[in-house]
Amino acid sequence: ILYSDFIKELKCYVKKEILKRTKISKKEFEKRALAIAISSIKYSMLKQDVSKPIIFNKEESLSFEGNTGPYLLYTYARARSILKKSKKKIPQKIFPKKISDLEKNLLVQLNYFPEAIIQAYNSLSPNVIANYAFQIAQTFNEFYHSFPVIDSDEEEFRLVLVDSFSQVLKNALNLLGIQTIENM
Repeated sequence: ILYSDFIKELKCYVKKEILKRTKISKKEFEKRALAIAISSIKYSMLKQDVSKPIIFNKEESLSFEGNTGPYLLYTYARARSILKKSKKKIPQKIFPKKISDLEKNLLVQLNYFPEAIIQAYNSLSPNVIANYAFQIAQTFNEFYHSFPVIDSDEEEFRLVLVDSFSQVLKNALNLLGIQTIENM
């Protein structure tokens, strides 16, 4: 199979999914479709253990849910959307009154990023970073579904948390060669 045919096929599928969700300019439409298609290929292959045969399942890798590149891009775009919607600036220092277990768990996982990079480097295993990115995305989504960010009593702290998460996820995806997009 030629790469050019393969990427066209993936882009066609992604375009159908984008049209279900939003209307955008043709230029932005093409840009998003390509970014999502490429993320599905790269992430699908890089998340797998390098010592095992690599299996690419098109339907699974293009899903906007689960352990996929499009899911990670969607989670990143969601975090960035929260930050755009907020009318408050992100403070440099914040001391929350109370931190929930989910918030604490997300903070601990974000703090693990440098260690994940070192482990991936030492073992020559990009799947360590891919799996880390998926874990923090899952934790972020649990947090997001459990706690309001905008107009909450802890809005400033949660904005810092969302901003930190989006930066770490962007860095992890960048290490995998996956370009983030602000909107899905």
